[in-house]
Amino acid sequence: MAPAIDTQITAFLTELRDIRGLSEHTVTSYASDLAAYADWGERNQYDLMDIDYRNLRGYLAELDAARYARTTIARKMACLRAFYAFLAEKDLRELSPAELLQSPKLGRHLPKALNNDELQGLLDVVDESTLAGQRDSALLEFLYATGARVSEAAGIVHADIDYDSGRVRLLGKGSKERFVPLHPLALTKLRDYEAQVRPALLAKQSKTPLPTLAPTPAALFLSTRGNALSADAIRRIVHRYATLAGITVTLSPHSLRHSFATDLLDEGLDLRSVQELLGHANLSTTQIYTHLSARRLKEVYHQAHPRA
Repeated sequence: MAPAIDTQITAFLTELRDIRGLSEHTVTSYASDLAAYADWGERNQYDLMDIDYRNLRGYLAELDAARYARTTIARKMACLRAFYAFLAEKDLRELSPAELLQSPKLGRHLPKALNNDELQGLLDVVDESTLAGQRDSALLEFLYATGARVSEAAGIVHADIDYDSGRVRLLGKGSKERFVPLHPLALTKLRDYEAQVRPALLAKQSKTPLPTLAPTPAALFLSTRGNALSADAIRRIVHRYATLAGITVTLSPHSLRHSFATDLLDEGLDLRSVQELLGHANLSTTQIYTHLSARRLKEVYHQAHPRA
C-alpha cells in the first residue's frame, strides 16, 4: 500500500470514529473494504489518490465478476464514495471519481416478523430455573419490548433503565440517543434479573478477564462467567431458543425488532412514532414495515374470510 493512500485511509477512519461518531462495527467494515481496495490498486499498479472514474468502474466490474453479492458491492461503493468525498473536502483531490458511480439495483427485502404463536413459543421455551434462563427471559422480553438493535442491547447499562418512568435510554447509530417505553412485564423481568440474577453472574467474573472484553461491572446483560454479553452472544441465544421453539426460519435479534415494529403498526400506531421508537434517521427506512404489515393483513384475511 502506498504511503500516501495508507495515511489518508487512517485519517479517514479516525474521522469516522472520533468526529462523526460512527460505531466501531461500521469503522471496522470500512477499514476492511478500504484494505481490499488498496490491495487491488497495488496489484494493478494504480495510484488510488489519483484514480479516475473509468478505472474505479473496473474495480467494481472485478467485484461483480467475482460474484460478490449486490448488497456487498453496494456497501463497498458507499465506502468509496465516503472516502473520496473526504479527500475532496481536504483538498487532496479536485473531484471525487466515485461521485457518479451507479449502485446496483437491490431487491426490496421484506424482513421476517414473528406471528403471535411463534413469539409466544419463543418466550415460553426458556427454562427459568437457571440463572442463564432467567437472564435470557429478561433479554428476550427486552428485545421485543423495545425493538432495540442487538448492538444497543449489548451496550445497555443499569443507568439506562428508568424504572420510575418505565422507559429505557438506547444509544443508536451515530451515538444518537432515544427513549423507548417498557411495558410492565418487561420492567418486572428486568428488575428481577438485576436484583437476583445479575449479582450472581457478576460474582462469577474471572479475576483476569480478557483485555478485549468490555468493562463488565457496567454492562446490564452478563454471560455465565460474569463478562459483558456481546452482540454475537445475544445472536446465538436468540438462535438457540428459536431452534428449541421449532421455528424453522432463520431467526435473529433483528427479527424481534421487525416484530416490534410490525405489531405496533398492526395495532394502529402511526409511522412517525414507529420511526422514533426504532431510531431510524429517515422515514423511508421505516416504510418497509408498512409493506410487511399489509402482507400480514392479507394473509390473515385469506385465513379468516369464508369466501377467501
